[in-house]
Amino acid sequence: EVIVVDDGSTDSTAELLQELDVSVIRNPDGGWGPGRARNAALEQVSSEYVAFVDSDDLLLPDALERLRDALAAAPDAPFAFVRGLSARREPDGWRQEGVIAPSEEEQRDLFGSLFARNCVPASGGLVRTRVARRIGGYDPRVRWAEDHHFWIRAAMLGPPVHVPEIGCVYRRHAGNRYTPMLAEEDSDVILQLAAGDSRLESYVTDRLGVELCLRSLSAIKARRPVRAARYVYRLGLRRPHGLRVLGGAVRHYRVRRRWWRVGRDVWSARPDLREWLSAY
Repeated sequence: EVIVVDDGSTDSTAELLQELDVSVIRNPDGGWGPGRARNAALEQVSSEYVAFVDSDDLLLPDALERLRDALAAAPDAPFAFVRGLSARREPDGWRQEGVIAPSEEEQRDLFGSLFARNCVPASGGLVRTRVARRIGGYDPRVRWAEDHHFWIRAAMLGPPVHVPEIGCVYRRHAGNRYTPMLAEEDSDVILQLAAGDSRLESYVTDRLGVELCLRSLSAIKARRPVRAARYVYRLGLRRPHGLRVLGGAVRHYRVRRRWWRVGRDVWSARPDLREWLSAY
């Protein structure tokens, strides 16, 4: 079943949905935000598994089957996730911008690694419905990094399963909600998860290093070097173990470059993927 939440759209979404065989939840006034909107849909789910897919992302045709099979083979896993390809549609066609996935090293402790760095594509996971409900769905307090917060809380119940195949496309465009600078508002809520779980304590400096890297790069891209310098001071130099935080930022930058190269190789080796994307 496909459940579509229309959170106050002002375009032709409502008319288009009338032509499709989907269940629709409408909030005409808008303002629910991603967490409350997804929770409204979760209340109506009747299947064993549920996948949350953002309106601007794409699932490959066999992604859900792969994820279902992975969960069937690992009955204790709370969710399964595929690799995601980050890509941007340019006037002359698609351009890849890297792969979203955990490294082999990160897979040795996916729970801690996921807390430090979100390696689950926003629309690349399949979760057991009972798990999503047990953790209370999405936390509406988290406005920008709601996916990351949700996956960490689900992983608290057990190790997730990683399916090392490209299964979704995270579409980059000018209208993307998320930016690392905006997600700064959610930082404390995510860090609070470590305060209540001793398994995450050793990953806090890595988490801060990732935030430092992402926010600084975002500020530099926005031509705000003073803000980037403030991030270095506040997240690194000002905190205990600041050098470890700075080291984590450098490591994360290298990880980003590595996954960009992986994306380049996938793009070159998968003409079927390029052909499939050309229809969108």
